[in-house]
Formats: sequence, structure tokens, C-alpha cells
Amino acid sequence: MQRVIGDQAGEAESWIHYPVSDVVNGKLSARWFYHCHAPEERGPGEHGHFHLFVGKSALPDIVDALMEPPPSDAKRADVVHVAALSIDYQGLPTGWFSTNRWVTDEFLYPAEDVIALLPDLDFRGPQGDPLVNDWLTAIVALQVDDISKILRERDRHITANGVEPEDRGAEILSSTPLNLETLLD
Repeated sequence: MQRVIGDQAGEAESWIHYPVSDVVNGKLSARWFYHCHAPEERGPGEHGHFHLFVGKSALPDIVDALMEPPPSDAKRADVVHVAALSIDYQGLPTGWFSTNRWVTDEFLYPAEDVIALLPDLDFRGPQGDPLVNDWLTAIVALQVDDISKILRERDRHITANGVEPEDRGAEILSSTPLNLETLLD
């Protein structure tokens, strides 16, 4: 985690993006940042998590978003949230989760359209730490099935429960644990 948040790895500030400016690389405008919530708002054993995105421009114009950000005068990143990857205090990945639209101010696209981008999701490039970029690219490639699963579950949850995009009571819409031993077999 030192490569992501520096020397204060155990004492990262809540809600601060690491790095301060998101890392953006590649043909899909692949983007990531890491952050921590306040200790009482974290899952058991979680230090923080990576949020992974593609640029909205990576999706074909013929594809419509399920949910869009409300109109705003604020500058937007125009992103599509792919998934978030939870990290424990040892710096190991523990699980994937998806969020409601408001959490990342994203354009929320249908799971199948986002899944179609996963084989090309590449965080490598001039921005960010090269080893972190390589690692994120590799773990996504190894975990396409689990990421696809949470995206499909997210869409089912939205449809079955009538989840509203701005419902602050609906933050995490789907999740799945990541077992490193199984991953490396």
C-alpha cells in the first residue's frame, strides 16, 4: 500500500483520494483511485478500496445509461464505475463490490455493456505507479468472472428492488469475496 498512499499506509486519511488526482490511462480512459472510509464505516478488516472506472466515451453511443447524474454546473469526470476492490490492512485484496450511481457520480450502464469492456481494461500508462497499474490490470483480467457476477447482481438488485439512483440508503448493491488461494490455483 505504500506505493499507493505513501509512508502513512496505516494512517491514511478518510475520504482522501490516493493519488489526489485520479490515475487515468489507456484507450478506455481507465481510471482508478484508492480511499478509506472512517473506521466505523468500513467492512470488517478493510483498510480501504480501489474504485475502478472507464470513461463514458468508452461505451458506444448506441448504448443508453440505466442511470445518469442529475444536471449540475459542477465539472464531471464522465465515468462509468466498473467495480471497487476491497483491501485489508496487509494490503491484500478481499472482495469486489458495486455501488449505487450516487456513490461515484457515475453514468451507470447495463452490466453486459460494461462486461464487454473488461478484456480491454488496462490501467497501464504514464500516470500512477507502474506496479500498481500493472497489478490492477492483472487482477481485473484474473477476476473477469467475479466482476461480471457483481455487475449482473447489481442490475438484478436495481430491477427487483426499484433502487433509485440517488437513494442514500442503497450504497453497496452487490459484492463477492475474493479468495487469493483460489485465485492463484
